[in-house]
Amino acid sequence: MRILNRIINILILLAAIAAVVFSYMLFNKREKLVDGWDQMAKAISATAKTIDAGGASGTKAALELADERLKHTNYDQLGQVLPKLKENTEKIVTQRNALADSVQQAATTLAIQGIESKDLKNIASYQDKERAFNSKVQEFRTVRDKVSEGYAGTARLAGGAVSASEFNGPTTYSAAIEKVNAAVQDVVTRRNDYANYVAQLVRTIDIQAPQLSGKDYRQEFAKTLKSVQAYRQEFAETKNQLNSEKSKALRLSSEVETHKKTITAHLASIQTQKNKIEELTNILTKDGSIQLPPILLTGKEPECYKYVKGKIEYVDNDFGFVTIDIGRNYTFTQRYGIKDNKVSFPLTPGKIMTVARGLNTNQPVFVGKVFVTKVDDNSAICNLMGGKPSDFKVGDTVYFSEDDISAALQGNAKQSTAKQ
Repeated sequence: MRILNRIINILILLAAIAAVVFSYMLFNKREKLVDGWDQMAKAISATAKTIDAGGASGTKAALELADERLKHTNYDQLGQVLPKLKENTEKIVTQRNALADSVQQAATTLAIQGIESKDLKNIASYQDKERAFNSKVQEFRTVRDKVSEGYAGTARLAGGAVSASEFNGPTTYSAAIEKVNAAVQDVVTRRNDYANYVAQLVRTIDIQAPQLSGKDYRQEFAKTLKSVQAYRQEFAETKNQLNSEKSKALRLSSEVETHKKTITAHLASIQTQKNKIEELTNILTKDGSIQLPPILLTGKEPECYKYVKGKIEYVDNDFGFVTIDIGRNYTFTQRYGIKDNKVSFPLTPGKIMTVARGLNTNQPVFVGKVFVTKVDDNSAICNLMGGKPSDFKVGDTVYFSEDDISAALQGNAKQSTAKQ
């Protein structure tokens, strides 16, 4: 019995020793577990602070995942606290993804190649893609600024006042473009007006208009200038000739007075010869074989207007004038018995003439009236007196009607009275 008690005591002692040893080992494990828990809590809390970024991210993870709320002593609250880490992390990831998608969309809008949303979400590649995107955006801005400066320079050249910054503003670029367009349009309008006025000017002095719309406008201007200089030289020579003729006329005036008496004497002789001609004409025309005109024309008689007849050579639909083939050297032929009487009858400015078509047909057409403004040797320029330029055709007949002859004679009479 004593031996059994000793054995039991020994077993109890061993059990007590084992309990002490296991208690120590369990306490040691508990200390390690608590230390690991604290480290994990601190890591989660630090992650929460990183997510908050000092309040810049707009989250409250640091407050929701504070060290105190993650201690092992608050184990019963972990079910409510720990999900906050996932929620805030998901917010950051959502924000990152949205920013990556927005950057990709911006790159697409700016026609920047090689910027993908997936690369911006990847930790290993986002920095390179970010630098590439920023570089391309800077290039785009540089190009935009250069274009804006170019537009502003163009506006200044055209006389407009636009700054480069106005092209870069979302509320000012439209008005800036309108300013540039208006300035350029003003230059184009001025150029066209200059070309039109130059054309009218040179046509007025019967010089071919320059073609100023092409690249060779300088050569065209040079040719026109040369023609104008030649015209001016011709004008100066004509003026000198006119002055010379005036001097000659003064010298001849005395001779004219001297010849008047001779002319008076000759007129009496001419009248005698005329009477004789009339007598002979009556004799020649008794059988109707020869009918002489009432008078042998010399170019001084009003009847000369009835012999004048010409054609339209050119119709200018833009400026409303025509050119005809009658000029200072115009002559016509009068049939006088068996003789062709060549008569010089120069056309002079200020006359009104009639234009008709189909005079030698059964259905002649009256076209209109023209006014002679400038006469050259073999042609003349006439302004239209009513009607449209399209009514007049090349080849239409130009002549003096009875009304035109009356108006011409009245004009001549007024000029004679004015000279006297």
